[in-house]
Amino acid sequence: DDSIPGVPTLVASRLGYRTHGIEFSALPEGPVELALRAVSPPDNEAYVFEDPGTGEPAHDVSTAYCGHCHTTFVKQFQSSAHARAARDRTVQDMYAGVLEATSEADCVSRGGAWKAGHTPGTKLASMRCYGEGGVLPDLNGCGQAGSLACDDPALPEAERATHFGRCADCHAPGIDGEAGGRDLHEATGIAYENGNHCDVCHHVRDVDVTKPPGVAGRLVLQRPSEKVSDTPGAKVIQALFGPLPDVPNEFMGGSYQPMFKTATLCGGCHDQHQEALIPGQSLDAARWPDGLPTHSTYTEWKESSWGTDASPCQLCHMPPDTSGLVSTMDVTTEANASITYGFARSSDSIRQHIFRGPLRGSPRLIDGAVILDLVASADASGIHATVGLTNLGAGHAVPTGEPMRQLLLLVRAEACGQALTAVSGPTLPTTAGAKSIAKAGEKAVVSGATIQWSEASTKAKPGDVVRVSRPTGQFDDYPGIGWFASPSLAAADKGLPRFDPVAEAIVVSVSAGSLTLDRAIAAQPGDMLALGAPAELADGDPARPLAGAPGQVFERLLVDALGQQGVAHYRAVDIVRDNRLLPLTTTKTSHGFALPAGCSKATVTATLVYRPFSWAIATARGFDVEGRDYVIASGWADVALP
Repeated sequence: DDSIPGVPTLVASRLGYRTHGIEFSALPEGPVELALRAVSPPDNEAYVFEDPGTGEPAHDVSTAYCGHCHTTFVKQFQSSAHARAARDRTVQDMYAGVLEATSEADCVSRGGAWKAGHTPGTKLASMRCYGEGGVLPDLNGCGQAGSLACDDPALPEAERATHFGRCADCHAPGIDGEAGGRDLHEATGIAYENGNHCDVCHHVRDVDVTKPPGVAGRLVLQRPSEKVSDTPGAKVIQALFGPLPDVPNEFMGGSYQPMFKTATLCGGCHDQHQEALIPGQSLDAARWPDGLPTHSTYTEWKESSWGTDASPCQLCHMPPDTSGLVSTMDVTTEANASITYGFARSSDSIRQHIFRGPLRGSPRLIDGAVILDLVASADASGIHATVGLTNLGAGHAVPTGEPMRQLLLLVRAEACGQALTAVSGPTLPTTAGAKSIAKAGEKAVVSGATIQWSEASTKAKPGDVVRVSRPTGQFDDYPGIGWFASPSLAAADKGLPRFDPVAEAIVVSVSAGSLTLDRAIAAQPGDMLALGAPAELADGDPARPLAGAPGQVFERLLVDALGQQGVAHYRAVDIVRDNRLLPLTTTKTSHGFALPAGCSKATVTATLVYRPFSWAIATARGFDVEGRDYVIASGWADVALP
């Protein structure tokens, strides 16, 4: 094709073989033979993963770095969560059972213990703050109060952790040697700094979705073992898999694997059905015969109308490159297009390696996922509002992935400059966060504007909010996901109890054992009292405890063997509910507010917030950026009052 710039080339490719090509300066006079060299199993565990580089030409000065030729791709990759997969602070903290603390005093104030432990990314130890459990202490029973941390190098060999929860299989797949089952703390150097990097992903020969996620499971690695000759010490012939059938560069050893264009590749990690990970615990086999679906992004996509070859994960998370690249290599020009320098390609076949996450970009990816529709009216009985949430932009549930993520819908009404009392509609459950929770008549006794509440008095401060909600004995019936989507389930089986709003008041003073409020509240025995913060928030503010406020939480709620809700997935043995927003599905909530006296107009607002971690986990662990509220949709309506 004369319209394609570059040296005329004949290329042959086949699954399981290195692509080969030959260039022509003139038409051949006879048959042309191309011999393809196989990429032969098994995986070569002696292979040493290569450095992707930084994507900066001054650093990536030789072909020892992927960034020497693929400069733009590597620079994009280094800005992604894939690059941070092993060194991500929250991952490392949850793994070792560490709290974020700046000093021993800070640690003790958080309820932690200041101990020596492994310094991530190294083979050294440092003083760290341990508490709140983690993969190593919970799965191995080590690191208890008064004993050495599970990852203290001084720990006797017989007491060291042997159960690692398969964390490294996806978060640090580039640890040299045996693939799978590794301790995340084995990740050092390239494996730690670069996480899911180029040389790992492009050595994935196949994906077997019947196996557990990660390397040595679904991700079938094929590190090459063929050598240039039989001479001892001869170099290994490279073999790198990718979506293009015409990469005959011998240095790369390009091997065609069309799966790289499909969502199946992403399903190698982004889908997990797990057994009970803590020794001695088990799942309900009748309820979860295939394991507990703690992560199901790939399944959610596959079961939705987005789940076609025309709209794989890469469509949104690896958009077409717009930087002006001629090919996948920065060194390619129309003048030098060839086997060595790569061929000119359409922009659609040059995909950005940013692996765009929910908070990436401007607007952020998640900002276009959910459409919020608010309708409000008023009559003699009060103000009525209906909020519709439609997952229009995501090919999976929102939120997806890590089950500690949440969406919070907050609904408020104001008139004459004052917040109006909510009288009906759902309220945020305890998983929305609370400094303290109690039942009226038990640990909290309400007398007008005073509450005798010992636990709350140690945590409250003026300006905090006490919210009262009342259990109705009813449950919300929602379009669920997986097991919770079964039409045979009663609403109660879906695990979302309905609490009606009763009252809300501001704390004006705190004394030993009691709180004084700015107004009297009425509470019946059994009502739920939640101590929290005001609901006014701006995008990116630190997350606030909002249990009891008018609205709804959308989450996959895990529970451990002790019945504790909102736990990390490594502790989970069951799922309480899963009311996350399904693709192309609308979920509606209705809310009522009391009419104000002497006002002619009211304004109803609805705000949808994304939380990377629940308030309880982020607060306990000391997470900052991950413990913030990100406003992803909002709406308002003015209502004329009768």
